[in-house]
Amino acid sequence: MEAKARPSWRPTSLANPVRTLKKFSYNPRLLAVVRALHLSDILRKIYQWATGGKENILKVNLGRFDVLFHVHSAGEYRVLEHFFVSFERDFFDALLSSLEEGDVVLDVGSSLGEFAVPLAKVVGNSGLVLAVEPETSACAQLEANLNLNGSSNVRILRAALGDERRESRLSWKDGSCPSLLGVSEVDQQALSESAPSATSGLEVVSIEIGDQLMDREHLPIPKAVKIDVEGFEFQVISGLSRTLRNAACRLLCCEIHPAFLPSGTTPQLIIEKVKSLGFTDMVLSERSEQVHMIARKDDSQT
Repeated sequence: MEAKARPSWRPTSLANPVRTLKKFSYNPRLLAVVRALHLSDILRKIYQWATGGKENILKVNLGRFDVLFHVHSAGEYRVLEHFFVSFERDFFDALLSSLEEGDVVLDVGSSLGEFAVPLAKVVGNSGLVLAVEPETSACAQLEANLNLNGSSNVRILRAALGDERRESRLSWKDGSCPSLLGVSEVDQQALSESAPSATSGLEVVSIEIGDQLMDREHLPIPKAVKIDVEGFEFQVISGLSRTLRNAACRLLCCEIHPAFLPSGTTPQLIIEKVKSLGFTDMVLSERSEQVHMIARKDDSQT
């Protein structure tokens, strides 16, 4: 009996002119010229219009299905598209090729749903996506994107994960990703006075120990876990150790942020911690200022 080939999850092209435009628009030399001439803003608007984003909706084809996202500006449209086209492609390939209908996946740091939305379609109505996101605005956008896609198999857990249960300050500055680390007292005062919708801000959030949250909410062990928490990786993994060590948990995709790690924590410490939890097959790759870790368990552990 012939083995069935797994479906390809790589984005398929749209009409040729659009495909050509998209490919051309990501040319590094062209991007350098655009930035030098300060034309980024106007060309982003033209790009959004030309590629079908006229209704402030980004449509991404992932082979067997489309996913939709609300966007609030031409810049956000472009950033989100780049997320799927290039920036997180290795994580997508690992997750989408490993998960099947009926599986459970834990998405720690869900943000707007860049992973949760497509993964919900992969695991189907018989599966479950656990989306962990503490920031108020991101949770609202995540819920809106799930509704846009008709996804009812995602449970949003509004909290941060760590290795102790407490409250902390989640901060973002000048459009950076929200982080639980590295906010000075001066920054805290300035950020606390920012409007909630500003590109900079501060929010008090609850931190939960992952294993305790899983037990308290009677959540199933995930087959795959994705972690993107801007320097809080070691704390999240430590608090999720029992879940990650479980034989049913087979895949971990973790973005490590060396520049944001607290004193005494190194990428190597995180890597060794993950290995101690049974993940023996590991691929590490540097992406800009981050390290992408894709870790799997050996089949003999099933």
